[in-house]
Amino acid sequence: MRQIFIYLNLFIITFSVFAQQLPDRIIGRIPPGDSARFYQIQVGAFRLDMNAENTIALLRRNNFNPVAERYFDFTRVIIKGIPANQVNSNLVNLKRIGFNEVIIREDTSISIPLSLSEKWEINIPESEYLSFEFNHDMNYIVIANNQNRNAYFGTYSMPQSEIIVMNDLGRLVITNNNNTGVDFNFYALDEPDREINFSAVKAERMAASYELDLFCRTWRVVDSNDPEAIGIIFLFTNAGTYFVTHPDERDGFMSRWRWYGESRNQFEYSHENWSSYGRALINDLSMNLLVFTDPGFFVFRQGYSNAGMDDTYRLVPIR
Repeated sequence: MRQIFIYLNLFIITFSVFAQQLPDRIIGRIPPGDSARFYQIQVGAFRLDMNAENTIALLRRNNFNPVAERYFDFTRVIIKGIPANQVNSNLVNLKRIGFNEVIIREDTSISIPLSLSEKWEINIPESEYLSFEFNHDMNYIVIANNQNRNAYFGTYSMPQSEIIVMNDLGRLVITNNNNTGVDFNFYALDEPDREINFSAVKAERMAASYELDLFCRTWRVVDSNDPEAIGIIFLFTNAGTYFVTHPDERDGFMSRWRWYGESRNQFEYSHENWSSYGRALINDLSMNLLVFTDPGFFVFRQGYSNAGMDDTYRLVPIR
């Protein structure tokens, strides 16, 4: 009985700490994180334009992109176009900068494409593919099961919730999808009449956080001290995938990434399944910008190493 009481107290304390991170009054419903819908958060309605302008300035200083709307005699300040899985982290950040009363609404002004943020791993040795991965930026990464582990990268669309059309690769039809696994049929673009059946397990996702939501997107390099890097696409996913294309976007290579430290301002990456790896420093991370410095590492040295290259990349989100 004592153990149950201790566990119950720990649960109450954990829930209380989490609740204290959110605004004191939330009008509307916090959506489930797996929803494909978008939402808006209203932080205030002001009679005086000066108060609305000050609120907008405060939000922009904290990496939000608010808009002002007239509503009778008031100016409403609203953050729009928030994916469902980022509503909670936005609320936490709003609480942090002093907003204790908000209104959550579904953002019906946005045409909502169906999308996935999942990695499906195929553990059958004779399979033609090792994994299929999708993100909310409508990009896919597919790894072939061959000697070179060829990576296919591109955009996808979902005309229906069970159909995924991967540009330049093929069509995928989901026949079963649950919390742990997925069954699907794949039709390659060059063999549209050939059906390949797959059963896959879903890769474990990293622990959710505000920084993870910001970081795990598709980014393009717009400036760097290495001119040859401009135009390269970096894609980070919550399954720990770190994918890099060449500037022409025709091909690329896949690595792994993970946070270093609890502050989440550094990440480690490896091309060798963590037998050797490097560590990069995140200089800036917001909805519209990612800047990081990468010293590189020595592939043939065991564990962590620092090559002292200090390449800096400035990236903007593609979507």
